[in-house]
Amino acid sequence: MLHIVGLGLDDGEITQKGIQAVENAEKVYAEFYTNTETVNIEELKEKTGQSIERLSREEVEQKDKILESARQKNTVFLVSGDPLTATTHYDIKHRAEKEDIETDVVHAPSILISIADTGLNVYKFGRVVTLPENMRPDSIIDHIEKNDSVGLHTLVLLDINYSAEDAAEKLVEMDSELVGREVVVVERANSDEQRISVRDLEDVSGLGETPHSIIFTGETSHKEEEFLEAFR
Repeated sequence: MLHIVGLGLDDGEITQKGIQAVENAEKVYAEFYTNTETVNIEELKEKTGQSIERLSREEVEQKDKILESARQKNTVFLVSGDPLTATTHYDIKHRAEKEDIETDVVHAPSILISIADTGLNVYKFGRVVTLPENMRPDSIIDHIEKNDSVGLHTLVLLDINYSAEDAAEKLVEMDSELVGREVVVVERANSDEQRISVRDLEDVSGLGETPHSIIFTGETSHKEEEFLEAFR
């Protein structure tokens, strides 16, 4: 049995169902290479009485350590945010099901839900894109333009320790027409230190610790404008 359990974005966001899955597990693994480690695993160990083994990217994606355990034991795999936001985790679920391993997914808050704190309507977001720290994929600009063309907001996810300040500079270099575009910057989403600000892309600076995300606003309603005004 394989339980893929979301930890949420901060302490206390794992659900009661997730806690029970950990308590009843024979083996518990966790990974933090797909997201920043914002949850205190030591506290979770104390609360559940379980030992939690951290896995590297290689152990998750190449060595099939999780599936090997789930074939024989009641196994929990803990991940930051929501379990199925990352393609890697959905692939593990899919491969487990192909091997007739029973699976269970326990959802939790993720950045895709936390962006509602900006006041922007979550139904008005288009294609989500990821901007890597060491790459400049043209597809990001293409997707922003496509979302713009139909009035949708664009959420730009950043690598774990990549600041929105550096990302904004790169985006302007990739497309000078983005100068003057209003963006919403979300810092440390869903944590006690969460901060939301609205500014022009080229003026993104003076930020705190990561993780950060950038939102390009599309067509905004009167109510959305009211909410955004509080962050300007």
